Amino acid sequence: MTFSGIAQNLLDRFGPLKAQLFPRVVLMELSDAGLRGQVLRGDRPAPLNLEAPLPPLTCRAGMPLELEPLGDMLGDLLVREKLLDAFVMASLPPEATEVRVIAWPGGIDPDDPEQELRRLNPDLGLGFDLAEACLDLINLPGAEARSLVALTPRRLVEAWIEVFNFAGAQLERLASAQSCQLSALQGVLADGADDELVLLVNSSPEQVRLMFLREGLPVFERAIPRQGPSVVAEIERSVLFYRRQDPSLTRLRLLLCEPLPEAEQLELETRLAIGAELLDHGDFGSLVLQGLAVPDLTP
Repeated sequence: MTFSGIAQNLLDRFGPLKAQLFPRVVLMELSDAGLRGQVLRGDRPAPLNLEAPLPPLTCRAGMPLELEPLGDMLGDLLVREKLLDAFVMASLPPEATEVRVIAWPGGIDPDDPEQELRRLNPDLGLGFDLAEACLDLINLPGAEARSLVALTPRRLVEAWIEVFNFAGAQLERLASAQSCQLSALQGVLADGADDELVLLVNSSPEQVRLMFLREGLPVFERAIPRQGPSVVAEIERSVLFYRRQDPSLTRLRLLLCEPLPEAEQLELETRLAIGAELLDHGDFGSLVLQGLAVPDLTP
């Protein structure tokens, strides 16, 4: 056997051992329009190098419709980047999950919050039955017994797991996009005032997604299609509507996950009197990917 042959033989033998001793982690953000991701080395991300658009109608409202073709595409992408042995931490499309804040009866956190929530079966205004949902809960600090809960239809979660199975990928975590964003925003929101409403804006070519935050907690979400009415007018209408529900709000803070083309118009032509802050993701490709890398804060 030649020297090169011996070297290749050693690489083939010790490659799996290296993967076990020094596992690589891929952060992946899923959406109806496509996916993007990057490798996490220790606690630092490598450059964003995984990007692929999804063909139309392969994913709708967060639900993958063509499981095997999506899995094949994902597997090809990981093979191309030599990442098939990596552990994948992925975020669901934001349309897949609804987020609520639960105040527990009696002011006491239950020992098993998920079981207790299913037993109480409150009307949460979901588009699906609570019995058919996957739940992620985080107990919230403070004097009140409250939990933040992310709810996703079970069949949707199972469908994405099947996509990763078709890809041959090692799926380590599947989290909600909203939970990831809140994890990344912990430091930004820490000094928020009681009378402040935070408007988190996610902008894409297809839509603008709004998340209203009060004292660091989500209270309202909405998606505005770019093909519909004026984005600026719809944002203003949403904010004014929420302010009527809570007149104690006197300040508004606008956080942009990406540059918003309408930001200057929003400031000049509306009554919101806001200054836009473009969030710094550091070396991460997005706020979702940044939050996905914080396992102790991501449910």
